[in-house]
Amino acid sequence: MPPGWFGSKRIGWGVRPTSLQGWAVTGLYVVLVLLLARALAARHVALFIASLVVLTAAYLVVAGLTNRSRE
Repeated sequence: MPPGWFGSKRIGWGVRPTSLQGWAVTGLYVVLVLLLARALAARHVALFIASLVVLTAAYLVVAGLTNRSRE
């Protein structure tokens, strides 16, 4: 099995990107959050928050499924 995209943090709780794929997913998440903020935050706050929750949940699922410490 190939190494995971994310690994456990050395200090604290959570995961961190450990491969190029993990960094790409993290970068894509940040770009999408910034685009959502620019497009929706000023006029459609509820839609922005709902979109942010869905996007964050998707990111956490990917990080959880590709976590190296799950092996």
